[in-house]
Amino acid sequence: MNKTFPLILNSILFIAGICSIAFDQPLVCAVCLLSISLLCIWKPSTSAAQTTDDAPETEKCTEDRVEDFQQLEQSLRIQELTESNQLLNEKVNRLRQEQQACTHPLYSCPLTAALPVNLEEFFTGYIKNRFDMARGSRVHPNFHCATPKAETCLSAAALQIICDNVIDNMLKFSPATANLYETIYIRIADLDGDTLIIFKNEGEGIPDHETSLIFDLNYQGANKKGGTGLGLAQVSALVSDYGGRTWAKSSRNTGFTLYIQLPQRHKHKFQEEV
Repeated sequence: MNKTFPLILNSILFIAGICSIAFDQPLVCAVCLLSISLLCIWKPSTSAAQTTDDAPETEKCTEDRVEDFQQLEQSLRIQELTESNQLLNEKVNRLRQEQQACTHPLYSCPLTAALPVNLEEFFTGYIKNRFDMARGSRVHPNFHCATPKAETCLSAAALQIICDNVIDNMLKFSPATANLYETIYIRIADLDGDTLIIFKNEGEGIPDHETSLIFDLNYQGANKKGGTGLGLAQVSALVSDYGGRTWAKSSRNTGFTLYIQLPQRHKHKFQEEV
């Protein structure tokens, strides 16, 4: 509309100017020419104003595109964070399941450690803490590690439960001699690539046929001296779930020896289920 109107007006004025020349009217012709000139000057101004009016629309369009891009980028970022959160939740749930899988009714501690435990360092610290705290004790621990670099992924908490139960049972059946120390021997050695831990005392011992029964739940031998029969059953459960094995040797008046064989890498029965 804005372009058509000046064109029609210019055409009318041009025809009027031709007619004024034909009928010898110079004044009318001059007015027509002046109007045409003014219209020619006014037309570019109109175009410039229109261009100015179009500029905000162009800027608005650019702003809309930038805003759309920012919204898209934000949506992708939110989606990425959501997926990362889901992966993190799955990892936490898997770790919780592994933790639950490593529990047993007889003990409530982690079965495995995040980092390998050096057995020589563990037993050195355990013996110092246990027997130095018991002042006046007649117990004399005799410890030797034939493989100083021996390590296990069995947790320190589980190892402490094993040592506490084994030593408590041995002290219960150690000879009650007032003038002598009661010696408990602890040895660490290598057995076919596995780690062998040996506990031995010089007590009265137990009948040979009972050595295969002492790890049963609530079992108490013929020479029972109190207790519930849970200690060695707990030891056997810990070692078995880790993938090792426990056995004992003894006879009357020859002392008692308990053997614990631990694999270099844990192979507890719950590992494949997770």
